[in-house]
Amino acid sequence: MALIRISFIFLAAWPLLAECRVPDLAPGAVSRLTAPELVDTGHYLRAEKALSMPATPQEQWLLSKTKAALGKLDEAMTLAEAALAADPNNAAYHVQVAAVSGRLAEKASFLKKLGYVRRAKQELDAAAALDTKNTEAQWGLMMYFYAAPPLVGGDKARAQQIGEQLATAVPDLGRYYQGRLAEELKDPEKAEAFYKQSAGENPMLFDTISALAMHYIRTKADQPRAERWACQAVHSDPVRGEAWALLARAYTMCGCWDKAVNVAKLAQEADPDNRASWFALAEAAVERGEQTEPAIAWMKKYLENPTEGNQPGEAVARMHLAQLLVKAGKQADALPELRAAVELDPTLDLAKAELKKLTSDIKNQETGKN
Repeated sequence: MALIRISFIFLAAWPLLAECRVPDLAPGAVSRLTAPELVDTGHYLRAEKALSMPATPQEQWLLSKTKAALGKLDEAMTLAEAALAADPNNAAYHVQVAAVSGRLAEKASFLKKLGYVRRAKQELDAAAALDTKNTEAQWGLMMYFYAAPPLVGGDKARAQQIGEQLATAVPDLGRYYQGRLAEELKDPEKAEAFYKQSAGENPMLFDTISALAMHYIRTKADQPRAERWACQAVHSDPVRGEAWALLARAYTMCGCWDKAVNVAKLAQEADPDNRASWFALAEAAVERGEQTEPAIAWMKKYLENPTEGNQPGEAVARMHLAQLLVKAGKQADALPELRAAVELDPTLDLAKAELKKLTSDIKNQETGKN
């Protein structure tokens, strides 16, 4: 893979207060990635272009994963089913149909939701039967038993049992998945313990590293540990936008805005398609009530490009932009941003509440002037 990789053995005992020394970036590293590498490392906008004319079941599967990450679920399902029809003995293709079914179920009506849920379970069972070592199938079954109502076979104890079995067979991924399940079960202490066990098994596993960084950013605020794991994430995959966003966010926790902005600039050099670091900075400014004027520019920079897959959507970004504009006293500029946010995502209750309040405030101001 055309990525810069370094050993992390020394990081196990890395002092928490050590300065993060970011890696040197190989010019054009992203452009040298193959289509599977683009998908694996979250470069979905590029992958969508590279796979625009899929000629094989594998390419259909990869493009399905790409479309799903970009929120194009109907297209993702069509591609997943085409790949599966061409090669029904491929466990990964069954898993992808299940994954898209699960995503479609999230916003479906009750009857359609049941259909999608049953389809997901059917495909996961088929995948597990074809390949008992397929970790994504086992993770899918874990989440099915956790999230499904008892009416269709939900069983949280069964989900935990599968997690323990997976951790025995594949310790690094298994412990990571156990951590994810613990988060769903609202047990952050257990999630942290599982993530640390996973990192001990494989300090190069990006999902685990990023989960630990986010844990110390969001769940158990601890700036030195957040910075340590975010730094490790950047070294694990230097051209991955999410890694740089974690490091930028970690710097905002100590009010180190200059460092955070520098990280965002480096992130844009590493991956021009992924502006996640600018979003991270602006969102932190909203939450901390700081850096309002710079944060308006940061969020606008995030909105300049199409949203990368599995990154905060345009609706949330426009809502945050509106919040920053209001704080800066620019209510008239904030109003169209909130309207756009609600139009893009009618389920975004906070944006609807902000729009209602802002509309009332502007009306009262105009009434007062008259």
